[in-house]
Amino acid sequence: MKKFIFPAFIFSFLIISCTKVSVTEIGSELIPPIDGVHTFDTTIDVQTFNILSDSFRISKLQEMVLGSITNDPLMGTTKAIINAEFKPNSFPFYFPVGKDSLTLDSAVLVLSYRGLWGDSTNPIDLKVYEISQSSKLNQDSIYTSYSSMNIARQIGSVHIADPRKLSDSVKAFSEDAINQIRIPLTSDFGNKLLKQFDSSNAYYSSNQFSSLFRGFSIIPQTGSNTLLRVSLTDTNSKVALYYKYKQRNGADTTVITYFRSGLDFTGASNNIVRNISGSQSEQYLINPPTTEDDLLFLQAGQGNFVRIKTPYVAGIKNRVVHRAELIMEQEADNDPYYNVYTAPNLFLCAISTHPDSAEYRFYIPKDIVVGQGGTVDNLNIFGGNVIYKTDPNGKRIASYSFNISRYVQSIITFNQKVFDLYLFAPVTDYVYTGEGMTSSLYPIATMALNAPACGRVGLLGGNNSQQNRKMRLRIIYSTL
Repeated sequence: MKKFIFPAFIFSFLIISCTKVSVTEIGSELIPPIDGVHTFDTTIDVQTFNILSDSFRISKLQEMVLGSITNDPLMGTTKAIINAEFKPNSFPFYFPVGKDSLTLDSAVLVLSYRGLWGDSTNPIDLKVYEISQSSKLNQDSIYTSYSSMNIARQIGSVHIADPRKLSDSVKAFSEDAINQIRIPLTSDFGNKLLKQFDSSNAYYSSNQFSSLFRGFSIIPQTGSNTLLRVSLTDTNSKVALYYKYKQRNGADTTVITYFRSGLDFTGASNNIVRNISGSQSEQYLINPPTTEDDLLFLQAGQGNFVRIKTPYVAGIKNRVVHRAELIMEQEADNDPYYNVYTAPNLFLCAISTHPDSAEYRFYIPKDIVVGQGGTVDNLNIFGGNVIYKTDPNGKRIASYSFNISRYVQSIITFNQKVFDLYLFAPVTDYVYTGEGMTSSLYPIATMALNAPACGRVGLLGGNNSQQNRKMRLRIIYSTL
């Protein structure tokens, strides 16, 4: 699309000839009830660019995902692997009697289930491997999503026939729980924990344990098209070791010992592998970053973002802005799985207009209320949550609206610098509070906006031919 830059003095002509202007009741509740005040409604074109970016980091304290997506024509494939250590609560660790008196019943790897994303009707197959001695999970590291671990022997597997039943009640020995993914481990591995390890070797210290057993790598098999959301930090996640020993009176006693993952001295990573080859998004994401795009693609977690330019805002003069909102909506016509692979929450921040400045993200001036710790206090008002609507074909689609009224007013009234905007679908992410304020990064929100990789959407870009649906800046204003 050929780009045009409009000088400020012809902005009035731009509004009259290129966009609809009308006296409207919309926004009238936002202004004082003064006689003779007319409120106008117009839209301003924006320019949009898909940008391929780096991966993101996932802390062991965050929700993780496990599974695979293999049939998404929009975004390609996704494979999510969880690597984690599970250890005794303290060291040195001892069983109640000597290991010669212990008899294994079973060993189960249990993961806390928090929900799913994707096709909930397909079965899921998971395999568990020992992490190879050539790899290591560090307890104090936050790994990137592309960080992988080498694996050794397989030590467990499970076939989940119906993922929708993972929230059902589970009745195990001494436990009545819900929301568990239970993966049986081999008796050989169970006996390793029960008989081979003791306080003279693995159970002597946390470091000694890690040196002899690097942890678990839980790997999904292809075909499910589902991502399971998992928390490693609550009491539902553990290795449950069931065993027996004889009391002095000769009676068998059945005992359960738990090894936990959410400890200060355990490490974990979420290896999320994406491949856009052959997908609809590929041709857009590999374009040069200066190519304007009519379709935009976003996934939960980094991997790509959308740069938005609003050059025509600088030409507005003598206006009182009652509301300025950046509006965008989903394109579902060429997306057969738009209602299966649901849309994520989005966030909008500002960046420099320089093409290589994506890492210097900061809050949009005036419209973000920064609370304690630098987090955004007014997310609900600012926007980014999915708003469902019906498109012209009757499909229930995702849409978004960001309130940037104060920022636009400051451009008009105080010659505020016009920044490029940075649109993405974060999990837990950090930005600066303002341009040049690079001494500290602050979390966007106190809680994750999305689960890793759970959410993707195709949006209509600023130069899309569908004039009433493309991304645009809508302004409700009065003249001075």
